[in-house]
Amino acid sequence: MSYKGYLIFDLDDTILDFKKGEKDGLNKVFKNHVIQDVHFDQWLPTFKQVNNAIWRQIEQGASAKELLDTRFSKTYQEFGVEADGKLLEMEYRSYLDENFFVLKGAKEMLLHLKKQNFQVIAGTNGKSSTQRNRLKGTGLEMLFEDIVISDEIGYAKPHRKFFDILMDRNKGMQPQNTLMIGDSLHSDIQGAINSGIRNIWFNPFRLKNDSGIIPDYEAQSFDEIVKRTQSIVFK
Repeated sequence: MSYKGYLIFDLDDTILDFKKGEKDGLNKVFKNHVIQDVHFDQWLPTFKQVNNAIWRQIEQGASAKELLDTRFSKTYQEFGVEADGKLLEMEYRSYLDENFFVLKGAKEMLLHLKKQNFQVIAGTNGKSSTQRNRLKGTGLEMLFEDIVISDEIGYAKPHRKFFDILMDRNKGMQPQNTLMIGDSLHSDIQGAINSGIRNIWFNPFRLKNDSGIIPDYEAQSFDEIVKRTQSIVFK
């Protein structure tokens, strides 16, 4: 089958509402492992700081499993408390696996693009079980011709190998007929740039870009993404 073009969509905070599910899961973990005289609103920023630093290392090629198993123990250490990082990670993952929140309008956008004869592919960093459970639970699994997950292929965005493997798996896919859409400048946009793939930075909150990473296009809504795909020439 001949496609108009190939669209790679990030999942977390591009299609799926990861932030909502993340906060819900972290709140449950904290309630089960309360620190005396510490409120969740104090604990959460510390976790995010630790977590962001860990994901930067993963995006640079470090082992995801080893590092993710330390994020809770490191967070609790900041409050002078020892915690079993692996057990808390397993508990948190069980909550994330049930994060079935979809960003409003995402499903309709994907259906529209498929009707426009685009091949739609999910390209995501993260744990295989978590991402696949969420796609299945939200009913979005069948909307993607392929689902490429860093945990399964051994490389995370923005590593070029992530995109090389993704393109090798999809016959006819080349940088010039492909578009990457995602909310992360550091993983989605930088990864696309590394592979010579045009890209759209999904920026619904109109965040300031002071990263030094320059996307080809920017969109604040799903309607803007659809309009942009109509104006781009896919060779």
